This record gives sequence, C-alpha cells and structure tokens, in this order.
Amino acid sequence: MLSCMPLELITEAEARTLLHPHLPALRASFESAWEDWQELEPALVSKAPQYRTTSRANVVYDLLVARIQQEFEDTPGVTFNSHPGFLALTFGGRMVVRFKKFRSKTLKVSQIMTLQQRRLARQELDLGLNATTVVAGYLLDTLGTELKKLAVVCPLNGENVWEIDLHGEANGGLAGVAMLPNPDSGAPKPGVRSRKPKTEPQAEME
Repeated sequence: MLSCMPLELITEAEARTLLHPHLPALRASFESAWEDWQELEPALVSKAPQYRTTSRANVVYDLLVARIQQEFEDTPGVTFNSHPGFLALTFGGRMVVRFKKFRSKTLKVSQIMTLQQRRLARQELDLGLNATTVVAGYLLDTLGTELKKLAVVCPLNGENVWEIDLHGEANGGLAGVAMLPNPDSGAPKPGVRSRKPKTEPQAEME
C-alpha cells in the first residue's frame, strides 16, 4: 500500500494571514460553547455529582461543533470537511483546522493513536488538498471551571511547530505567533472567568 508523503507545512506567517479574518469567530465559538456548558452543568451535577472529565469534554465538543457551524456557515473561503469522521474547517484550501481539548500547558491533545491519528500526527492524512492539519483547542484551569487558554497549534510528530494565541490575536493585530518550544515566562495568562459556582468533576483514572 502506498503511503502519503508529508506535505509542506504551512508557515506560521501564512497561517496567521489566512486565519486573521476568522480569529474573532473562532474565539467566540469557544467562549460561547463554554457558556453553553456552564448552563448545562448544574443539571449534570444534580444527577451525577462525580461526573468524569471525559463526560465534560465530550459535551463541550458537541456544543463547540454547533457553535462553529453557526459562526462559519456560508463564510467565503471556509468549507466544512466531515469526511475523516470528525469536524474540520478548511481555510483557503491550505489549512485544515480540527477542534480539541488541550491536556496541559504544552498544548498537546489526548487521543487514541489509530492509523488515522498516526497519519495526522505525521501530517500524512490525504484530504484531497495540499493542506496542513492544525488544531484549534482550549485549555482549562486546574479546577476545570475556567478557560485558561485558547490557541491554534501546528502539530508534527508529537510536537507543536508553532502556536497562535487566540486571546491576543482575536483582540486585533497580527502579533502573537510564537515559535515553539516557548519556555514559560511565568507571566499570568489571560483567562475567561466563570460566572458559575465551582464544581469539581471526578478526574478520569488513567
């Protein structure tokens, strides 16, 4: 069987230019989905006080998909791609954006390494485009009650080649692309404050 060769990765500058008009909508989708989750959470807590973090992640993903579809419906230059079995947006035929929850401040994601996922990690998945697959994701605070960070990253073989911070980018300006690795400066990170009482879901056992 012939394997797909890795495509030429989109540069951080090209990605920044391509995504720039859409970054406010991306950020709004994440923030609205999180607000939707906050509205639903009390009902879940009343039935399952020790719900698993995977339950939350699954619900938030479904809410995010709905928000993404609302925000980007009929947007010029943006197409929906459900062929691989997950929601993805293609921007300008050059970049495919998937949506995930980051597991730590390294902005990496948890996933079962199927053949499809391994090919994605190596940028070898052929979607019929000369496109780079990137991940738009969110990172929660320690308690899982606030959005700590929103970002778009370009993964390759388990590492991120570059990162775009949606907090800075969506507020205007093209600065904010960081080449990785990027040591933690210790400066406080921007966050989205929760307006709901804090609950502590049961951490999933590894």
